[in-house]
Amino acid sequence: MNSALFLSEWERMWKRKITWLFLIAMPAVVAATAKYYAGHNRGISPASAEYTWAGNFPVMALIEQLIVVFNVMSLILLTLSVTEEYRSGQIRMVMLRSFTAGQLLRAKWLAHMAVMALYFTVYLLLSVAAGLLFFEPHEHIQLFYHDHTVPLKGMIGYTLLYYGLAFLSVLAIGSVFMAAAVISRTTTGAVGLGLGFLLCSLGFPLIYELANRVGGLGLPAMLKYLSLTEIQYSGIAVMLGQAQAVSSEAAALTALLVGLGYAAVFGVGSLLVFSKSDRWM
Repeated sequence: MNSALFLSEWERMWKRKITWLFLIAMPAVVAATAKYYAGHNRGISPASAEYTWAGNFPVMALIEQLIVVFNVMSLILLTLSVTEEYRSGQIRMVMLRSFTAGQLLRAKWLAHMAVMALYFTVYLLLSVAAGLLFFEPHEHIQLFYHDHTVPLKGMIGYTLLYYGLAFLSVLAIGSVFMAAAVISRTTTGAVGLGLGFLLCSLGFPLIYELANRVGGLGLPAMLKYLSLTEIQYSGIAVMLGQAQAVSSEAAALTALLVGLGYAAVFGVGSLLVFSKSDRWM
């Protein structure tokens, strides 16, 4: 990987106002999420996994915003990085230099990964601060898919693992967005394809479970994790769960294979299409 090309793409990302706007908007997103959970707590028992304390607010805040906010940020940034630059001719200027299409696409992807990693880090730090500011501390916290409460110290490792898996899930969906950006000739088309994928991914678990129940098909429940958004919605919590009634190992294996499958198919597909010599004529 050419470091100069990566730095060039990194700088290009931060020259866009939208990249800074997403970063600047994060405190407002965290504050709005804290306000929502503070109101939600009034109707929830403190013994419930849905109850928000200072210690679990960073995870609860990510659960609330992961599917929409982080996925949409990824979609818009990738669309601007690939489709918009193609439409405006900026990519052609880079291709005139001594870089291959494959090197350019990899640099764009790595720069995108770095920006999203920064967003996750900032969101985590802001959520920790908001949790301490707006919610009461508690020594033992009940988590989803846990038979027993987790001590406050244990929440540190749990939170870091949750954010790490959430980051990987956004990258898996990002590989689909990258493919949409590569094949689209307009930003509207790329965003439309990306949003269409998100809607299909959101709808698949509902249709699958309905067909499985009504039709009596008896298919494994884990197949709902063919949906990447379902992995984000419940799969991460199941993977980190410690309950006898939950098969955490099966969920982790399914999510891993599905995520790798999406990344391989759409990542390789993007590279092949992007590398076509006649695309830049």
